[in-house]
Amino acid sequence: MSARPLTADEDPRWIVSILPARGQGRQLGVVALDSDSATMRVSHLAADSPTYVNTVHLLAGATPPAVVLLPATSTTDPQVGMLVKALQANFPDATLVPVMRKYWNEQASYEYLTRLIIHSEDRLGTLTSCREQYYSLSAANALFRYLEHTHGIAFGPGTLRITYEPPEGTCLIDRDSARNLELVSNLLNKNSKQHLLGMLNHCFTPMGTRFVEELVNSEERFRAVRKALEPLKSLDLDKVVSRLLAPRRSAAADSAPPTRRPVPASANASIKGLALFSQLAASASADPSLRIAHHLSHLISLRTFLNAVPSLRASVENASSPLLLQIERALSDDRIDEIRAVLKGGMNDDVWNGAAGNRGGGHKGKGATESAMIGKHQRLFAIKAERKRLLDVARETYRENMTDIHDLCETVRDRYRFETLDLRQGEGFKGAAFVLRVGKDEWDEKKSELGRTGAINVSVKKNKVEFQTLDLMKMNARLAASEEEILIIEGVLEEIFEAITDKIACLYKCAEAIALLDMVAAFADMANKNEYVRPEWTDTLAIKQGRHPLHEQFRMSDGSFVPNDTYATDAASFQIINGPNMSGKSTLLRQIALLHVMAQIGSFVPAQYASFRPVSALLTRLSNDDNLEASLSTFASEMTTMSMILGTLKAHEGRTCLVIVDELGRGTSPDEGLGIAHAIAEEIIKAKALCFFATHFRELSITLPSRYPNVVPLHLETEIDPQQRNFSMTFRHRLRDGSTPQTYYGKWRCAAASSL
Repeated sequence: MSARPLTADEDPRWIVSILPARGQGRQLGVVALDSDSATMRVSHLAADSPTYVNTVHLLAGATPPAVVLLPATSTTDPQVGMLVKALQANFPDATLVPVMRKYWNEQASYEYLTRLIIHSEDRLGTLTSCREQYYSLSAANALFRYLEHTHGIAFGPGTLRITYEPPEGTCLIDRDSARNLELVSNLLNKNSKQHLLGMLNHCFTPMGTRFVEELVNSEERFRAVRKALEPLKSLDLDKVVSRLLAPRRSAAADSAPPTRRPVPASANASIKGLALFSQLAASASADPSLRIAHHLSHLISLRTFLNAVPSLRASVENASSPLLLQIERALSDDRIDEIRAVLKGGMNDDVWNGAAGNRGGGHKGKGATESAMIGKHQRLFAIKAERKRLLDVARETYRENMTDIHDLCETVRDRYRFETLDLRQGEGFKGAAFVLRVGKDEWDEKKSELGRTGAINVSVKKNKVEFQTLDLMKMNARLAASEEEILIIEGVLEEIFEAITDKIACLYKCAEAIALLDMVAAFADMANKNEYVRPEWTDTLAIKQGRHPLHEQFRMSDGSFVPNDTYATDAASFQIINGPNMSGKSTLLRQIALLHVMAQIGSFVPAQYASFRPVSALLTRLSNDDNLEASLSTFASEMTTMSMILGTLKAHEGRTCLVIVDELGRGTSPDEGLGIAHAIAEEIIKAKALCFFATHFRELSITLPSRYPNVVPLHLETEIDPQQRNFSMTFRHRLRDGSTPQTYYGKWRCAAASSL
């Protein structure tokens, strides 16, 4: 990353700190600070495109930054290099400053925020929203440390106005809501796939794992898309492209001694003294043959994608959907065909067609061993020999060494009359050694004889014993040398890279298009199998015969699920739901929230008809557990969550929010709980949010509707049969108008029947 060093007299007024996630996730924490007005904005992007267009858009919406802080280690990450290029292109006047990784500390940052944030009504809501945002908190800590050490700027307690701003066009869902709604993990079993993401994730590609109407209505097109995606099941095109775009060095550069990039003379003295900031030279593997092996592996992965392009294009050809037409245009880029022609011209036909599984000679292994061997042979025989004469000689030597190793295995088998002896290659991307493997029982019978003839490096793995001989070790060394000789002849490889480097960036757009197509196909698959309907977007929340998606998919309860209708508008925005325990209140509330999430991410929903209103925040109070980690009782946890909800509603004033509250006030006495529930309900009503409020306080169904015309009392139907000897209560799980007709849900009569 090239950036001029910051001088002490530069204006530090508008500073942005960005922490991108490592790997292919492309999560980002973005923190912007205006030191003149003592205002800080905290944002978190759950995902961005390969070109980081959303991050640039987020920064462009405010005052252009004067300084952008980035992790120093980002200089070695090719994926983050795209972010650096985007920042330099869109904000040429901004200074990019690398900060050492150890100063990106989320725990210290949360303590900073807690101490510095001003005491206002939305203070707790802001802190709750920021609490679990690792990347945003880490970015904030780096920003505070930067101001302290380079400009001597420090804020006093309660003097910094901090706001949490979700990206435009997104819906805010806090951590507790995501956990209680089981959006990405199961509450009871963290390893279980019984959650919303596990239910919807039927994607083939890793990109899809991270707009359905035409696919649902056209089963032929749907089958074509799924078939075209199947060859890409284990291919992460984002990762392949970022690795291919990474800086490459020649063998001569690898053999040269490492050099340190000089520090400019104009660098700030305080930066030097504290070693807070660093300039890192791009590093490459010390082993050039290993680097070339990785490059070949990426090219072979790219070949897999290029071979799948024709069927992908055919699957979306002549589509009428604007979304599928956009995907078709991305896949029809002429540069893709140019890259395909270059690779096909430089690769062996067997490798290009995926048929180079056993070019090295000898016997095939099984399972993972066979897969690793096939991958190695594809790398070693990928480049056409006629383009480099020495390649043919090196490969012939490799074949001879492989044959010698297999002949040695047969010799040992015949000499000691082994029935279970086989040859296995160890793990490793390059140069993995072969070992002889035999059953433990046979080893126990003949180990003394083998020991006298030179069996070494003996290891027991379950019911197998692995060992080597001196001859085998010598052959392994010769095999590794011949493999390295093949890889080091890289002239043709460099020619291929030079021919495709200026075209390969178009594959980022292809990766996005394939990910979107994969996601749409997964949604269509779910909708077809479960008779989901396409939701409409209006100013009304209306669901006819809605079903809980997780209960329906994973059979979480015995018997058939009872669907329910839901209807909410501005004239009926606050709905109180009564019902005894086990009547289905919590299930209904979670069902409404989950259907809204499914609709807002573009999926069909389980219902006969569904209409939704886009919401800017989904806020829930569902759990009644205490919080030992934060030293909060059940009541204190309730009040903390409700304070966050009310603060968020105030911050989202003028926008629609969906609030789900389940049995508020249970953590204290009934009289106090009733008063608190009544007061909080009034604040939610005044905020004009859509709210579903389940409660045991029957009085709320009387007092609130009499004061507010937009309050609607509802109850879940329950039948009590006093004629039964043991007192029968039947739960119908159907939502009815009005408050429950049962005073205390018949508990007094239940107690009387039980002689209490």
